[in-house]
Amino acid sequence: MRIVKLKLGSSDLISTIDFLINDLKFDYENHSTDMSVLTWEEYYFRKIQFNMIIVKREQSHILIDIIGGAGGTGILKIAWWSERRYTNRVRKVLKKYAHEFNFSLEEIESL
Repeated sequence: MRIVKLKLGSSDLISTIDFLINDLKFDYENHSTDMSVLTWEEYYFRKIQFNMIIVKREQSHILIDIIGGAGGTGILKIAWWSERRYTNRVRKVLKKYAHEFNFSLEEIESL
């Protein structure tokens, strides 16, 4: 499992979620006034990967957790860097969003 935590310098949760939904695909979405959970399963040769993005509004910023999970669970436990590829793809979409609207985006933690 790979987890990347980001902090976006905006409090506009709806626009952030809309941008993610327009650039990425999701199988499941759950939204509330201050938090959204977006998930997607990817099917690879010999394994299934479950990806999740958790977006939570804090006072003047948005915290984003990108989780690429279940990599390396197939035959021979080979992940082929799929977890890292997913977190990097979402990070790239968020960098594009931050650049387009002139928001700050900083990585808090990467596990």
